[in-house]
Amino acid sequence: MALVLKALIAIVFELLELSMWFSRGVVVLHLLVSCALATAQQAQHAGRAQTVAGAANTPNTQSRLSSLPARKDGLWEILVRSDDLVLQRAGRASPKPVTVRQCTSAAAEQIMLMSIVPGQEDCHERKVRRRGSGADARYEITTVCYVHDHRVDTQMQLLGDLQSAYHGSFQTRFPKTPLNNTGRMVFEGRWLGGCAAGQRPGDMLLPNGVTVNVVDDQQRAKDADHSGHQH
Repeated sequence: MALVLKALIAIVFELLELSMWFSRGVVVLHLLVSCALATAQQAQHAGRAQTVAGAANTPNTQSRLSSLPARKDGLWEILVRSDDLVLQRAGRASPKPVTVRQCTSAAAEQIMLMSIVPGQEDCHERKVRRRGSGADARYEITTVCYVHDHRVDTQMQLLGDLQSAYHGSFQTRFPKTPLNNTGRMVFEGRWLGGCAAGQRPGDMLLPNGVTVNVVDDQQRAKDADHSGHQH
C-alpha cells in the first residue's frame, strides 16, 4: 500500500509539473528554455521513460526523421510571438513578443532550427515537404515527439531562403492535455552575420542575457537517458 501511495503521489506531482510547464501563461518562456529544462527533466525521469527512449534510438525510428532545412551559418535573431488575431478572437491579451539570438552551423542546425518549438527533444517522426526555391521556398514540417511519455504533435510552416531572412508559424498540440496547446505562434528570423566572439554553434542568447547551449543540453539529456538504460 505504501508503494502504491508513493506512486500516486509521484504521478500527481508530475501532472502538476506538466501543467505548470506548458501553461498558456508561460508558453513563450518555455519556448526559450525548453531545451535547458529537458536536461534535468529527462534525467529525473530516465528510469520511467525506458520504453519510449529505447524506441527513439532504434534504426527504424531514425529512418522516420527527415532532414530539416538548414539556415546559413552564423548568428540569427528570431522574434517569437503569439498570433494576435487568434488571441483577439478569443478575447485574450497578447503577451509581449520575445527575441533570441542563435549561433548555428551545419552540424548544429538539425537541433537549432526547431529549438524555439516546445517538446522537440525526443522525436520519433519528422516529415519535411518543400515547395519552391530561393526566397519563395516554403517548408511544411510535422513532428511527433514525446515529453514524459506524453505525445507532442507539431506543425510548422517555414518560408524564405534561410540565407538572410525567413518567417513562419507553428502550432504544438498535446493530445493528452489539450489545455496546454500553444495555439498559433508566429516567428521571424534574420541573419546578423558571423557569430560573436566567444560564441559557439548551439549557443542561444535569451532576453535576460543568459546563454544556453541547446546542442549540449540535448546531448546531456541523451547521455543521462542512456546511463539509466541498457539497450
